[in-house]
Amino acid sequence: MVAGPIDAYVAALRRTLRGPRAAKADLVTEARDGLVDAAERYEEDGLDRLAAERRAVDDFGAVHELAPDYQRELALAQARRTALIVAGAVAAQTVISEMAWRSASTGWSWEPDRFYAVLANTVDYASYVVFAGALVTALVCGIGTRFVTVGRRFARATGIAALATVAFFVTGGALLSALSPTWDTSVVTPGSPLQLVSNGLALALPGCMIFSGLRSIRAAATARA
Repeated sequence: MVAGPIDAYVAALRRTLRGPRAAKADLVTEARDGLVDAAERYEEDGLDRLAAERRAVDDFGAVHELAPDYQRELALAQARRTALIVAGAVAAQTVISEMAWRSASTGWSWEPDRFYAVLANTVDYASYVVFAGALVTALVCGIGTRFVTVGRRFARATGIAALATVAFFVTGGALLSALSPTWDTSVVTPGSPLQLVSNGLALALPGCMIFSGLRSIRAAATARA
């Protein structure tokens, strides 16, 4: 069965756009509904269905002309998702790491040196800053668009910031682990449930942030500024 002009247009638009599935589906459905309504009005004016659809598509505009505006919305939706993932991941990792640290440090006589203390405080304070910044970013990409103008560059910056966040915390966490006595199995018993959860999150959360960050960068690539 040959697709009509509206179906062909909608399929081309769907292939062109990149972003969160639900947000993309909403935009494509909105475009289709507008085309169908326009075609029905032309039918009422006396055109046959095929001609009415062609007229509606012509009036709507070419896909390559409209896609950047739609893509901007999707880029911001993806950036908002990335910001929420970063906020949730940093918060979860901070809580789990603190619990694991307190559990492992029971009975320790070890005192961290100045470098370790500065590094630990830097990672701690950075987690608070990143968490707050991610929440602000999510608000800006959502209801904040009513008050401030953001677009492709902001979405791309959000994706890059997510990747930078992963690099910072992975490096900082690796240094803290390497310099702490938790590597000494005579001090800490490996394989505890809390430690397994912490190790699992240490692998899963950065992966989620990287994936979403890259999707933000990709979604912003073809969006209108």
